[in-house]
Amino acid sequence: MPEQANTAQGAGPARLYFGDLPWPSRRRSKAMATERLPAPVHLDEFFHQRLHPTTPEGYDVWAVPSLLDMTEQAKHREADGLVRSVATFIDEQSLIAPRAGVVVGVSGGADSVALLAILRELAADAARGYSLTAAHLHHGLRDSADADEAFVKELADRWRIPLVSERRDVSAGAESAGEGIEAAGRRLRYEFLGEVAAGAGAACVAVGHHADDNVETVLHRLIRGTHLHGLAGIRPSRRLGASDVMLVRPLLRVRRAEIERYCRQADIAWRTDPTNAEVRFRRNFIRHELLGLLRERLNPRADEAILRLAEAAADADAYLTAQANKVLDVAGEPADGAPGALSLDCGLLGSQPHVIQTCAMRIALEAIGVPMRTVDAEKLNELAELLAGADRQAVPLPGGYLARRRGDNLILEPPRPSAPPLQAEQVELNCPGQTTLADGRIVSCRVEPLDRRAFEAHCRARPAGVELIDADKVRGPLTCRSRREGDSFLPLGSPGRQSVGEFLTNVKAPHGHRDRALCICDEAGLVYLAPYRIDDRVKVTGATKRMLRIQVDI
Repeated sequence: MPEQANTAQGAGPARLYFGDLPWPSRRRSKAMATERLPAPVHLDEFFHQRLHPTTPEGYDVWAVPSLLDMTEQAKHREADGLVRSVATFIDEQSLIAPRAGVVVGVSGGADSVALLAILRELAADAARGYSLTAAHLHHGLRDSADADEAFVKELADRWRIPLVSERRDVSAGAESAGEGIEAAGRRLRYEFLGEVAAGAGAACVAVGHHADDNVETVLHRLIRGTHLHGLAGIRPSRRLGASDVMLVRPLLRVRRAEIERYCRQADIAWRTDPTNAEVRFRRNFIRHELLGLLRERLNPRADEAILRLAEAAADADAYLTAQANKVLDVAGEPADGAPGALSLDCGLLGSQPHVIQTCAMRIALEAIGVPMRTVDAEKLNELAELLAGADRQAVPLPGGYLARRRGDNLILEPPRPSAPPLQAEQVELNCPGQTTLADGRIVSCRVEPLDRRAFEAHCRARPAGVELIDADKVRGPLTCRSRREGDSFLPLGSPGRQSVGEFLTNVKAPHGHRDRALCICDEAGLVYLAPYRIDDRVKVTGATKRMLRIQVDI
């Protein structure tokens, strides 16, 4: 039998204090079912206010309701509401088919943990019956990576969900591909998730991107420079690489605050990345400072306004994409003599409005596998100029792809592993300024005062093909050429000199990319082996006053 309610003794009417558990009742009103009082209250006051205008005689104290229980039920109802909302979004967007295999990317953060919990609950519904596999990539970039992995393993074990966890060296991957840490981490993560999906026979990979991520993405792209397609923000789904596996985002309409509230209500713990609070990183600056200023100074509901803009841009982009596909059906065909290449009729495509041209270019680039993350509005405009017959004959594309003008056609070519060096002759670089190489790549040089915060952010997430060096350590004019026998340098962070060939081998640069490496030199020797490493003698130090920013198309 439960412990009885305690009655306070003293002058005045009796006051009842009720415990934390709901009590059984011989006579129970529906209005009293599960509400707990913020004790203490007068007994007569309770019956007058909460039941009906009768005297308390004849009622047993076990009928006292529990406000705490009602609060708990309200929490459950709210959590259930979020689960139903996500289920509705999955159905509206056709993200996950019934009984489909789903790989869930779980980092340990609130968004991925909540996603796993929600999909686990939905999977228990016989009408859905998802088959879940959790996947965690240990990237080795943070001190907390081991603890993150252990947390995810314990969670998957407790929830009885199969887990695939793997360690990959993101720093080495960035080095070998000549790209920044963030870009390499993203690429390796999706490669890993795709491999897990293939091994599990899963139809899709689910990740925890949410509405706040979408707001930040739209702002970031807007500031960086983007086309309409980029302004549309994160899509609910897309194909993962060249496979048939779909990447889906079931939480895309859910706000970050809702996700964290759901986790708290469900007593689900999560891991927090301490670097998320460091505003020297661009994403964090947008999240913690820029959006805060927009809400405070311009529009308290700036987030909703940005999301509405993204939705409108997505609608417009969908229409333009349909029109561009019709044009490509007529103007595009496989190129002769170049496996995987695409030929575009310059006359047919060039006769279209500019917006259709650039939209068709984007679709064509995606079709042959060009990494699209760094293809911005400026790059699409360069292709439109090439289409119209600009003086230049080629435009380099990310990942070693190339766009070349050949007669009345524009040829989009994939990388050729056995291709000869594309920039054999030495040319002097415009510094400051831009220099177009014979293969179409552009080298940009800019001198600027040292900004320590910007430099630290660059070191943390080095953009592909961009390096910062001490401008005053450069001797004489800068030149650019392809590598030669006997080239050597002292790579930043290395214990001694290495030949360029040895260095490319040590960083495991893909063989198809090695002949595309550029040697940017001054009178003293190699300054920057682009896009891989600078020479130690030109590094930025505490005495540096001016930076030279060198950017090379990769």
